[in-house]
Amino acid sequence: MYNFIFNFFYRYHKKGKDFSPRFTAAGAVAITIFFHLFLVVNIITYFTGFNLAGKPFSQDYFINKLYMLPFGLVYLYSFVLFYTHKRAMAIVNKYPQDYKVITFKNVLLVLLIMIVPLLIGIQFLQHSH
Repeated sequence: MYNFIFNFFYRYHKKGKDFSPRFTAAGAVAITIFFHLFLVVNIITYFTGFNLAGKPFSQDYFINKLYMLPFGLVYLYSFVLFYTHKRAMAIVNKYPQDYKVITFKNVLLVLLIMIVPLLIGIQFLQHSH
């Protein structure tokens, strides 16, 4: 599942030559895993009443974001380090060279894997209080 996400974003951004496709694809996988963890944590909070995220550091939202920034950067960079050039090429070469990236099926699958867990997690978060 995560290899599919990596391959989808890698090939999509390889066409545009905008930024490093490996970085973009690794970031997409990091976001996907974050959304899946978000869903699991909110399901646990909903059914047990125990908040795994804990209390915020302060009442100021901006201060909380500043505290979490280093953790977010380490989290993202760990995925970039995990998907080395060799590993990225191994994942991309599993699919045929004439593999069409932007198809209705692929886009729908990416949305299903990435966005649906986020939306379900938000629903559990809203109803857990």
